[in-house]
Amino acid sequence: MRVGSPSRTGVALAALSAACFVSVTSENLPVALLPQLAEGFAVSEPAVGLLMTGYALVVAVSVVPLVALTVRWDRRTAALVTVAAVAVSNLLLAVAPGYAVAVLARLVAAAGHGVFWSVVAAMAARLLGPERGGRATAVVFAGNSLAFLLGLPLSSWLGATIGWRPTVLTVAAAAALSAVVIRLTVDPMPAGPVAGTRGALNRSLWPVNLATLIVVTGHFAAFTYITAIIADFAHLTGPATSALLFAHGVAGLLGLVLIGRGVDGHPRATALLVTAGLAACMIVLLVTGSGVVAGAAVVLWALPAAGIGVVLQAAVLRVATHPDLASAVYIVAFQIGIAAGAGVGGAALGHGALPVAVAVAAVCGLLATAVVNRSRAFRDRR
Repeated sequence: MRVGSPSRTGVALAALSAACFVSVTSENLPVALLPQLAEGFAVSEPAVGLLMTGYALVVAVSVVPLVALTVRWDRRTAALVTVAAVAVSNLLLAVAPGYAVAVLARLVAAAGHGVFWSVVAAMAARLLGPERGGRATAVVFAGNSLAFLLGLPLSSWLGATIGWRPTVLTVAAAAALSAVVIRLTVDPMPAGPVAGTRGALNRSLWPVNLATLIVVTGHFAAFTYITAIIADFAHLTGPATSALLFAHGVAGLLGLVLIGRGVDGHPRATALLVTAGLAACMIVLLVTGSGVVAGAAVVLWALPAAGIGVVLQAAVLRVATHPDLASAVYIVAFQIGIAAGAGVGGAALGHGALPVAVAVAAVCGLLATAVVNRSRAFRDRR
């Protein structure tokens, strides 16, 4: 596909970023609407939590075979089908008469989730050109960051104000609208030559997937319970917690901009900034123990955290012979890291040992730093 005019390319990238925003907001709706869904379906809150766990498991299990199945599809078509699946999923959830139908609705979106995230970064790279793949990834992944900063709080507020069913319908409408905009602004993108599974699993990618598994496990061991960390380390609760989370989100957007600008020219330096930065913030939390410094560490934590997906996805695109299949394997590593990290952090919290979760995050950051430093996937192009 040709790189179009700057204005058209910008609109196309914005459309893909908006689809990322909707995808992440939809994925995390059970978090934003936890009490409303539990009451609406007459189930416990842990049962609603299973809508998240099951989603992640379906993505991890299905992404590789589904990406292999759709590998010859036009990339725009693949994106449209998966975004449409988000719309259908939320429409089904909004009218679900009971919990079983809600589970089915979540499975619809989960089946397309991995395919969408395996193609969206590669599509952005084709729009801007291969030499700016990292920046393109940062642009579309801004939708991810905005989903946590705005999408989830807005969904929670709407759920409490107008009810959870109209809120879910709103997300369905947003997904449908983003699909229409992608169809109007992104030109057809024929699939590239198909290389077989081995092409997705060349040696250069194994360290990237290992670093992904390690750093994502560490990050989510702490991030899943960030409100508990704020309460225990920074001694903030109520509105002060919301204010600190907002500052965390703003810092994340800043980190995304900075890392997006540097990832193409200095891939190793930016990757090391992400992994070592995570470790440094966790160490500061452990050393300071409490107070203003701990609060500052929570905010600064967002700077490297925002770049995790960018530097790792850019590394995949940099060395993969078939980006879509390689991205699918990377997504599996990412999803396993999320589940493992949340499990480790939950166990620590359940035993009253939250600092252990923070220590795990610090150790994982250091281990990932060592892997990144030795991997050829993060070498400068020159």
